[in-house]
Amino acid sequence: MAYPDSGATYFTTKYTLLPGQRLILKGTYAEARYMSLITYDIKGDVVDSLADVKMNPDPGSKNPFVDETASQDPLQRRWTVNISPDIFAGSGQLTNQMSAASLGSVMMRVYVPTNPLPAGGGEQAFGSPLPEMTVLTAGGGATPIATCAVQAADPNAAQLVSLFGPATDDPPSNPVAFKRPSSTSSLYPNPDNTYLSSISRYQAGTVLVVHGKAPTTPDTQAGQSAATPSQLRYWSLCANEYIKPYPVTDCVFDHEVPLDESGYYTIVVSTPADRPANATQANGVAWLDWGSRSVDLLLLFRNMLPATSFTQSAFSVSPGSLATTTMGEFAPLEATCTTATFESGGSAGCGL
Repeated sequence: MAYPDSGATYFTTKYTLLPGQRLILKGTYAEARYMSLITYDIKGDVVDSLADVKMNPDPGSKNPFVDETASQDPLQRRWTVNISPDIFAGSGQLTNQMSAASLGSVMMRVYVPTNPLPAGGGEQAFGSPLPEMTVLTAGGGATPIATCAVQAADPNAAQLVSLFGPATDDPPSNPVAFKRPSSTSSLYPNPDNTYLSSISRYQAGTVLVVHGKAPTTPDTQAGQSAATPSQLRYWSLCANEYIKPYPVTDCVFDHEVPLDESGYYTIVVSTPADRPANATQANGVAWLDWGSRSVDLLLLFRNMLPATSFTQSAFSVSPGSLATTTMGEFAPLEATCTTATFESGGSAGCGL
């Protein structure tokens, strides 16, 4: 997939559905900041999406992404999703109906698990069992699909990215500034996210500084419910290499970014050698590793699921426009300066 976030875990299964067949998923709401199911065609384009807030619970269960009083008991946090390339004619009793291509894939995303289990892949990534899958035929026959004994990356993923991934031919931003990309095409995109981006070229002894006001988000890591009213569900800044398959070097998400008394953040992006001595959490500064010096840097500022009342998110920016056109104080501002300049003057010394 293009531009993954290190704060997220992605589970994908490919399928082929014949006429009249349905793929049924039964699962437990993840104890996490966010989860969703999205169906894609073979080119990685979205067919249908179902965010957690739209995922109706089974009878006797509650959706913790909607209801802050939802029980922690997994048996009371259950959901069922029906996926089919056919129109669900006469099936109004089915909950959570999703359209699909006859040949495609379904991806489950889980962001920021509250209590991840020890490393080991699969359900350990978010502390809940993976969904149970069953193929139902038109005649009513049911075939359970076993979970893979070992979860692993798709060996064909890199080839898919090379064929269908976004181009990497834009020049570095001059001056550096975040804008919403003109092209909306991506590979396995998430409609619940919108991105701002900037491209930079490495110069020895310099750093990138990002400064702005942080939108409020539910602090699930501190025990808040994901259903807590907030301006965004999640935001993050990721450093990617601007070359296919878009490897991610480093990310920080909202909970990891220190804020000043007015709710503003400062994030420094640099190589370890150029890192300012004061670019530390103790000094109220988050730091991202620049990554490769031989490839241009792509910074991605991700906004997820803005509240309807919050009109200054990345979603409000027109494609191709600068973040400053509509985001006001929530626009991430960007500047370059020397390591020494940041050490002596912080973000203000760098012009922010």
